[in-house]
Amino acid sequence: MKNITLLLCLILAFPYAAWGSDEHGHDEHGHDEHGHDEHGHDEHEHDVHEKQQSKDEHGHDEHDDEGVRHVEIDADIAQRIGINTAEVTSGTIEKTIRAFAKVNLAPNNSANISARFSGVIKELYVTLGDTVTKGFNVAKVESNDSLQSYTIKAPIDGVIQAQYVNIGENTSDKTLMLIVNRDVLWAELNIFPMNRNKVKVGQWVTLHGNNQSYRGKISHLLPSTDAHAVTHARVKINNQQGQFMPGDMLSANIAVDEIQVPLMVVKEAIQDIDNQQVVFIKQGERYELRPITLGHSDDRYTQVISGLALGEQYVAENSYLIKADIEKSAAAHHH
Repeated sequence: MKNITLLLCLILAFPYAAWGSDEHGHDEHGHDEHGHDEHGHDEHEHDVHEKQQSKDEHGHDEHDDEGVRHVEIDADIAQRIGINTAEVTSGTIEKTIRAFAKVNLAPNNSANISARFSGVIKELYVTLGDTVTKGFNVAKVESNDSLQSYTIKAPIDGVIQAQYVNIGENTSDKTLMLIVNRDVLWAELNIFPMNRNKVKVGQWVTLHGNNQSYRGKISHLLPSTDAHAVTHARVKINNQQGQFMPGDMLSANIAVDEIQVPLMVVKEAIQDIDNQQVVFIKQGERYELRPITLGHSDDRYTQVISGLALGEQYVAENSYLIKADIEKSAAAHHH
């Protein structure tokens, strides 16, 4: 009985010992009576540290169920890589019909060269593929009658497309060379009877081919010269950059009507992420993914039914670079 009484007295006298505190007043979890652990950090500091660690190296919250929705790009870098923006506007969407076209030389942009007087070719100053200007010397001929030599000059600017004689040969009455100028070409579109009443001179046409696009107007409508009941629409092509060649086959979208829409963006701006059509809205140096619902579309613009507001700044050029950055960040986010 005396031993039990003594034990109770010891427990009452030393309460901390009964609950597992060490001689410095720390409990068995390493916290003292003020809530500090044995390294001097309190419980609030642990909470902040844990929250900081919940962000990945890109600053995205690892527990964000929606995934990565934006990236930040320095303004100088954006300019250097060609990320350009435009405003969401109202405007006109073209209603088009499709046709196919063949590229031909313009009628006045080719010339056959022949000799004025029959004779022998004494000199050739050009060869196949050479570029010449109007008045350039292309050959020297010695006349059979007078035995006098004279020079043949290029009648137009162009390229030597064909050469039919060599030095020492007699010119006779044959063509010596063919010069063509490809600076101006014609696209000839076949318009079938079901679309004939929709197509008119002056309508805009967008031509596609050779990874190139060209926009021009219908200059002429001509009936077919063969037995087929088609009409030929001709579009003049300024080809000084050499993007097309005679004989090229192109697709053509002919604008036959217009639709006014309250909101539209350029087609290049639209990307597909996780089966959603999106554009990227610019806010300072932040580019935010914005899902959108689309409507009518033509070769240049697409109507936006929902998801954007008039005047918002969106990435109009090189939007695929933003898409790639977001997808890269999302992949790191999930790991």
